[in-house]
Amino acid sequence: MNSALPLDHLVINTRFGTDAAARLFAALGFTLTPQGRHAFGSVNHLMVFQDDYLELIGLPTDGGTLRQEILDNPAGIDGLVYKPASADTVHAALTRAGAAVAPLHAFTRPLELDGVQHEASFRTVRYQPGAFEAGRVYYCQHLTPELVWRPEWQTHANGVRGLAGLTLVSARAQADAQAYAQAAFGQVHLDGRGFSIPSPGFSVDLLDADAYAQRYGDLACDALGRDSFFGAIGLRAGNPDALDRHVAALGDDLRAQPWQRDGVSGLAVALPGLNTLLDFVYEH
Repeated sequence: MNSALPLDHLVINTRFGTDAAARLFAALGFTLTPQGRHAFGSVNHLMVFQDDYLELIGLPTDGGTLRQEILDNPAGIDGLVYKPASADTVHAALTRAGAAVAPLHAFTRPLELDGVQHEASFRTVRYQPGAFEAGRVYYCQHLTPELVWRPEWQTHANGVRGLAGLTLVSARAQADAQAYAQAAFGQVHLDGRGFSIPSPGFSVDLLDADAYAQRYGDLACDALGRDSFFGAIGLRAGNPDALDRHVAALGDDLRAQPWQRDGVSGLAVALPGLNTLLDFVYEH
């Protein structure tokens, strides 16, 4: 692989609050897929864009198996997932590099479309638990992409077009930048704003705790004692007026603050119940 992998999706862990989280994101103007269920004990909803998606993942509340990696992690931004052409190629490359990766995992998720049952199929490569303090970093090869990227799910009333970035708050920025660059099969970029790892149409941007607090103030996520955590999801907002209306309608259910930096404007929205920060970048 000669260039950084593209993003597949980002993940918010909702734990046992998936239904409430889905209602909140729907009220924010997102189109959500019907709830899906994994046989290994998790439930999810997707917000699908042109090339990537945002996933709400949580635990079922009707009994049965509970997925341990979701149960073990706190609510909040929990996953960075890249999209390889081949899970086998990624697994082999990481193994050669000495990375602590788990065996390849193939699984399916049932879904119904127009009254017909289908099986969405995936192959994933995951690091061993604890490889990244901030959350889970892994790779997802879609064997049935036509069951995820569907036109009826890709239009959102708030005008959001896709994912722009992920802010990583770190007390060891240089070391983390190298580790995340290896995970992306990319390069570390350093400029006056700090370290970043660019991928096509997406970037992981590193901030130290002081710079993060200065940027977001009381909207910032709780570090929960961690030296490294995912602090904000960047989204491309193509209709600022529509987004502003949805945010305003939610009132006290969230906190929001408009911003301007480097000639760009946007809106930061904190979801306190999910320890999650959404950073919308306006695209006019």
